[in-house]
Amino acid sequence: MKILMAQCNFTVGDFSGNKQKILDLVWRHGHDHDLIVFSELCLSGYYPMDLVHQPGFLQAQEEAIEAVREATRSFGAAVVLGFIDRNHWTGKPFHNGLMVLAKGVTQLVYHKRLLPTYNIFDEARHFEPGNLPGMLMLNGYRIGFAICEDLWNDDEDGDYATMPIKLLAREKPDFIVSINASPSNLGKQAERLIRFRKLSAKYRLPLIYVNQVGGNDEIVFDGNSFVTNANGELIAQLPAFAEHTASLMLDENDELSCTVHPRCNEPSDVEFYYQQIVMGLRDYVSKCGFRGVVVGSSGGIDSAVTLALAHDALGAENVVAVTMPSRFSSEGSVTDSVALCTNLGIKLYRAPIEAQFKQAVADFTEAFGEAPSRLTQENMQARIRGRILMEYSNHHGNLVLSTGNKSEMSVGYATLYGDMNGGLNLIGDLYKMEVYALARYLNEHHGREIIPQAIIDKAPSAELFEGQKDQDSLPPYPVLDAILRLYIERDLLTEAEIAENNALVVRYADFDVNRVLRMVDAAEFKRRQAPPIIRVHRRSFGTGRRMPIAKRWTSPAETVVTQHD
Repeated sequence: MKILMAQCNFTVGDFSGNKQKILDLVWRHGHDHDLIVFSELCLSGYYPMDLVHQPGFLQAQEEAIEAVREATRSFGAAVVLGFIDRNHWTGKPFHNGLMVLAKGVTQLVYHKRLLPTYNIFDEARHFEPGNLPGMLMLNGYRIGFAICEDLWNDDEDGDYATMPIKLLAREKPDFIVSINASPSNLGKQAERLIRFRKLSAKYRLPLIYVNQVGGNDEIVFDGNSFVTNANGELIAQLPAFAEHTASLMLDENDELSCTVHPRCNEPSDVEFYYQQIVMGLRDYVSKCGFRGVVVGSSGGIDSAVTLALAHDALGAENVVAVTMPSRFSSEGSVTDSVALCTNLGIKLYRAPIEAQFKQAVADFTEAFGEAPSRLTQENMQARIRGRILMEYSNHHGNLVLSTGNKSEMSVGYATLYGDMNGGLNLIGDLYKMEVYALARYLNEHHGREIIPQAIIDKAPSAELFEGQKDQDSLPPYPVLDAILRLYIERDLLTEAEIAENNALVVRYADFDVNRVLRMVDAAEFKRRQAPPIIRVHRRSFGTGRRMPIAKRWTSPAETVVTQHD
């Protein structure tokens, strides 16, 4: 038996484009393969959310299905598709389904049995779980089918209802085909391989795991589709962050071979950040139909890394930078921005804000009978800059990229309607020290200094007041990052728990760890108004970490006020 793994980049709701991508591969490979496997919800794209309720949505899907079904009349290959199926029996109208089409006929329909409702997932909002195993006899082989989450639960004490793999194994298939839309985050691919190699070896079942690739909103799918044999050995792995196909051959001895072999080296953390963000931005811009992007260039590390990533994702011709100096801006704010944009070949505009800032202070004083406070003046400057970027976006159609990192977004060290303005944030899931690491990687990746060393070396500052430095308001970033990682990623809630798990925090015991935790909690209302953030960590802000704003429950610490509003 010859099987084609089709790792494709699908767009949510683009039934015409998704259908054509599927048909192109069926026409190209349908004559010399027995089975062609696409990913979860490939026709609608993952995840369609409440689009499933839109009039005509499922009708458009049915027309796409019919086109693929008709195409199979002319080819020998059976085609595996992920689709949304109607449920005519319960109050919830839909299933997350899989169908196998061959010879112009639907040979099998299977419904996903385990619906994820954790972290970024909320499938139970739209789907009802299935209750039957997916089995099909094809060309003399008994094939078991699963959809993503179905294979993630293998508790020794689980029953057949909660563990689809047990039910599949009981049916004694020759191999399993799993279609997936498994989002990418740091460490996810290694976790997948460990889990599913053990699963294959435990049940003595080869596994063909086909995953989606590409960015949809803040989520990025890495692909990394793979094949394991009955011993749990990895025999094939498709490239990460790229569309790709691979042919598998199951010989007369039921041994699998593949045209693509396992990779020897997995990317480092910083390489992963780069690949994930570049793909996420490229797909966000193309799928949303933007002409390009615009970034406020402060001469600091965050805007520099954002500009360099945008350059690599979209090309210099599709990226614009604007430097907006004030009386508090250092000389390097402009000169470092010039050097950066020269290195990248990016157009840089200069839009000083001093006159507008002076007018804003005068207008405030006249209107309210007193001069604005220092904090108010700081935020005035940020909002003037945010307005300028949005005006450029309105005029030219470029998407504004905001530049706040995860450390700053965590503690609210950002200005609403100012530096938080934008339609997408590339580095909002990177802690500050990871931003520095990515800056160094970008220079290494390009083989030259595209981000000037002066930007990497300078002390972080919002430059909203004379002599201002970030560490006037925050602990050193290595310490802050260590606290935040444990609180956000690992849900440790007390100073004692955090200190126990990180020696770096202990060395700075004079800083109130609880104050940081309270800053995180108090800034929830800001993050709710932030643009989408490309997800790279397990627990990202947005859909990955959902907290109420109006609440009485607090972490074990006293309330503090954030630095900017």
